[in-house]
Amino acid sequence: MNARTGFMAGIGAGLMAGAFAGALMPVGRDNMKTQVGRSIRKLGRAVDRAVDNVISEMR
Repeated sequence: MNARTGFMAGIGAGLMAGAFAGALMPVGRDNMKTQVGRSIRKLGRAVDRAVDNVISEMR
């Protein structure tokens, strides 16, 4: 397994673990939606930056 494949597998595993942990959190439904929305946006930005870095390294 090369480094890029391992990196992407790690991101996928982290996303799944985060989704599982978030589903188990006992907080109010409205509060959960807000927290999840913010987390998803932050995660999306982080993944975009990571993918940009990987692509730029490949060039």
